[in-house]
Amino acid sequence: MAAELEEDTKSMNIPVSQTHAEIQTHQKNLYEARSALKQKDEELKSLKDRMTEMETFYKEKLQEARSALKQKDEELKSVKDRVAPDLALSIKTGDTESMNNPVSKTKLTEMYNKLRLQQWPKVKDHLKSNAVNREFTRDLTQKMFRDAAEEMERKKKQIDEVFGLIENSSGLTPQKVKEFRQLTIHSLQMNLYHSRKDDLLQSPFLDDEAQYSQDVMVNFRLLASECYWLGCLMALNNPPLQPDWENHSPGLDAWDIFPRDIKSVAVMKRK
Repeated sequence: MAAELEEDTKSMNIPVSQTHAEIQTHQKNLYEARSALKQKDEELKSLKDRMTEMETFYKEKLQEARSALKQKDEELKSVKDRVAPDLALSIKTGDTESMNNPVSKTKLTEMYNKLRLQQWPKVKDHLKSNAVNREFTRDLTQKMFRDAAEEMERKKKQIDEVFGLIENSSGLTPQKVKEFRQLTIHSLQMNLYHSRKDDLLQSPFLDDEAQYSQDVMVNFRLLASECYWLGCLMALNNPPLQPDWENHSPGLDAWDIFPRDIKSVAVMKRK
């Protein structure tokens, strides 16, 4: 073979020494390439091993995190289960206002503004056109709110008497008795909220109804029943609410008989 190579190199006029040098160079390059490839294989294997270790490590950490999260979820659920009854009670007793509570202070304010800005103007126009006395109408609306507040105060005193007996005999803490008392008042408030407004108003509600036409009486009764119903709900709020009659100024329209604001009874008494 070497002889043939030598013969070929001679026929091609290539020095034999140069051919051997090139072969050695190629052999060296091949060796280096193989060594480099082997090194890369070892590096790749090492990298794969590290990746496997990291994957195992992070899988373990992920499982630990999931276990910790599950434990926290269980603890949170346990806390919610313990707190939920007291939270629901606090919402109903007025300590916390719920958006789902139709008789919250916010909702009562909205109902009052609807009466003042939407319902009253329609009734007012009819009464004015029938020459009804403005002062009489104003006094009637105030009387309905006042009568409602007095009736609800009477009912709350009856509830207080019952819970006074409960506190003395049940062994419940004063705070729990107070919460259950307010819950009872809230239940009364909800019953009134779902009642027919006209059913709450006593008949006759005017001393001399005969002097007014039937149309006027219909509007009077509509106004009176709305004021009495809303007055009951406001009186059962914690704290009780009333239109701010004392600070009301009708302005240019003398028939503007409803105050702009409502305030708690406690605030109004302190003024």
